[in-house]
Amino acid sequence: MIRGTIESDLFPELTFTPIMKTLMKLRGLRDPGEVIDYLYPSLGNLRDPRDMRGMLPACERTACAIEKGETIGVFTDYDVDGVCSAALLHRFFLRIGAPSPVVFIPDRTRDGYGLNARGIAALHAQGVSLLITADCGSNAYDEVEQAKELGIDVIITDHHEPGQHLPRALALINPKQPGCPFGDEDLCGAGVVFHFIVALRAVLRERGWKELPNLRQDLDLVAMATVADVVALSGINRILVKEGLAVLNTSEGVGLPVLARVAGIHHEVYAKDIGFILGPRINAAGRVASAERALDLLITEDERTAYGIANELHLLNRRRQATEQRVLREALAMIGEGDHTGSVIVAAGTDWHLGVIGIVASRLASLFDRPAIVITITDGVGKGSGRSVAGIDLHAALSEVSAHLLAFGGHKMAVGLSIEASRIPAFASALGAVVGRMRPRRALGVAVDLKISALDLTPALLTDLEILAPFGEGNPEPVFMIPSMEVVSTRKLSASQIKLILTHSGRVFHTLGCSARPGLNQLPRYVDVAFTPVRKRINGQSYLYLDLRAVSPAGRIPVPGPAET
Repeated sequence: MIRGTIESDLFPELTFTPIMKTLMKLRGLRDPGEVIDYLYPSLGNLRDPRDMRGMLPACERTACAIEKGETIGVFTDYDVDGVCSAALLHRFFLRIGAPSPVVFIPDRTRDGYGLNARGIAALHAQGVSLLITADCGSNAYDEVEQAKELGIDVIITDHHEPGQHLPRALALINPKQPGCPFGDEDLCGAGVVFHFIVALRAVLRERGWKELPNLRQDLDLVAMATVADVVALSGINRILVKEGLAVLNTSEGVGLPVLARVAGIHHEVYAKDIGFILGPRINAAGRVASAERALDLLITEDERTAYGIANELHLLNRRRQATEQRVLREALAMIGEGDHTGSVIVAAGTDWHLGVIGIVASRLASLFDRPAIVITITDGVGKGSGRSVAGIDLHAALSEVSAHLLAFGGHKMAVGLSIEASRIPAFASALGAVVGRMRPRRALGVAVDLKISALDLTPALLTDLEILAPFGEGNPEPVFMIPSMEVVSTRKLSASQIKLILTHSGRVFHTLGCSARPGLNQLPRYVDVAFTPVRKRINGQSYLYLDLRAVSPAGRIPVPGPAET
């Protein structure tokens, strides 16, 4: 399916290439002002965080606690979003001269997700009188009551879908709660925390505080969490991520730049690097060890310490990858070839590592282009993690089949659940029926934005596309198609990697390494190619590569082809 054709007379006031301006129209932008606002987002366009429901009482109570020297606790999640949220609060408290908060991160295997009694008791034992949750708490009714009985005030900052009975916290800050003016924004947990500290800084200023920190320097953490949590890169998130990547690539911060170097990133960090390289290393701590090490990396100001922790996370990620591959192989064997034609995948195994089932679900969802839920069963009870695909609200789907579950939570793209093992078959059947009704109708093959000429791949177009970044959920990379490219050579890079050299109109094009799928070695001489252009800078020089999306014999509609690994 090709979504549009190049229009040369669009937006004559703008100097972008006709291809870029046509892409803007395809993305629903109607006039030059909207295009400029989208391509050049500004922190000045952020909304006033004090308009968020629950924000003012939360800031007043926190400001009071700071001024009185109360011990403030932070309870967060063990993933990238939660760890970055805690690091944001830690950084802010130190920069205003307040004591650092006492942070509790639950153990994934021992505690599971969310505010829990063990954490509350531990924070109470350390004298905490004000507890701030980060990336959790919207459904922790009983736990908030427990904290209140111990004399602890609770402020909840979260972005997960709240249930019908909201906890009776001192303040609940969650854009998804009923009546919140920010309900149209798909913020991650760290995005909510960032708005909280911006509003808190304003309240402290009103109370006479001087020399308060510039919070732009903390947007590297917000960008990390936003991309890793796969929320839409539009609206406020586009502003936060674009600015955050600029901070990450130009600041003198310690933790994330060191992690990037240890992970082998020696170029500018892009959103894709967060999603596939940095994020997994931060997550690895919480998956197979302790997320506290990831937090230590993000808050340290000592480069030597940062290198030590970054190397630890690198090794933990290798361990996570090995465990993940084993579970993925078992899940694929269980699914069976030809047995994945339903609208959702549900795979369950005994004693699969709880720390990797979420990423295995993500792999399955990507591989089969449908929501996937992976469940590990211990002593007759299953704990599951699910990942969705575009167009399917997985949290809403679980809500319709909740009678089969012991508990569930999350948001439209990622969910967690618990279930009695005996109910899994009935649950899978019921969920498949619900997701089947939600499934949007899609044309077969790869969705291509525009058919272009090989001569259209100019430095000007590549510069335009870099302005369109960051790419991710809600702002996908553009896909183009060039028909009848000649295959010059096919070269195997490894057992699983292959690259092509193509030519058209007197130009030669190299592809990025991609999966060596069946048939790619036996291509005809002329092929239609769907791809995303990528400019790589190596030793001060710029080189164009084609990131393949599909390859088919010339004259045929593109069909799903090789994917980047």
